[in-house]
Amino acid sequence: MNQVTKVLIVDDEEKTRQLMIETLSALGYSTFGARDGEEALSILEQQKMDLVITDIKMPKMNGLSLLESIKAKETSLPVLLITGYNFNYTMEQALQKGADGFLAKPFRIGKIEEAIENLLGTKKQETGKKTAPKKILVVDDDEVLRNMLVDTLSSLDYSPSSAEDGEKAWCILQKENFDLVITDIKMPHMDGITLLKKIKENNLKTPVVMITAYPGAYPEDKALVEGADGYLPKPFRIEKIDELMRNLFLEKEEF
Repeated sequence: MNQVTKVLIVDDEEKTRQLMIETLSALGYSTFGARDGEEALSILEQQKMDLVITDIKMPKMNGLSLLESIKAKETSLPVLLITGYNFNYTMEQALQKGADGFLAKPFRIGKIEEAIENLLGTKKQETGKKTAPKKILVVDDDEVLRNMLVDTLSSLDYSPSSAEDGEKAWCILQKENFDLVITDIKMPHMDGITLLKKIKENNLKTPVVMITAYPGAYPEDKALVEGADGYLPKPFRIEKIDELMRNLFLEKEEF
């Protein structure tokens, strides 16, 4: 992208909205967020956007009403509709209403990036010399966050795999080598701390980054004492974990 593409994300589900904003920002887009159609129209009056991605089912003004309002004022502004799997709506219906694209939740980030590129006719330029991508294991029982993180890491040229708990992660680690493990702390079967201890006790040289939604219950200093190489409380910006990983890889190369 020669010029920064401005994308407005409209979704009343804060977690989904923030994850999409963080992810698309990390991919180089200039992203903005709105909780419903009314707030989105207010933003559009003040900021010129290149694309609007909106959920269909929202309070105050839903995505279909927002689509209609946008097209009445600016027919050339592309609108991508997204909807939950339990909401009975099809791509054909979305296109008939004037949408430029449609995705059903849950979707992988690669799909939405592909949809953006198709709608705007843009492709990210590949730069620099290609090296083997770093292998990352993402461990989290939150499926939405886990998949979003995996997709984002793929888009950032890492090679990620995933596991839903520490027990499955440990099985994977016994069969494969990874450059880094990102693990949640609070998980069923085997939590992140137990996984961290097993990795360190077995002298695996894989750096481990701990992430948690409960920093009060398990603060950073406690995680570092247990042997963690990095720590981030949720929610975190994708840029933060990318920066942390790059620093850890740099330190590893220096020794």
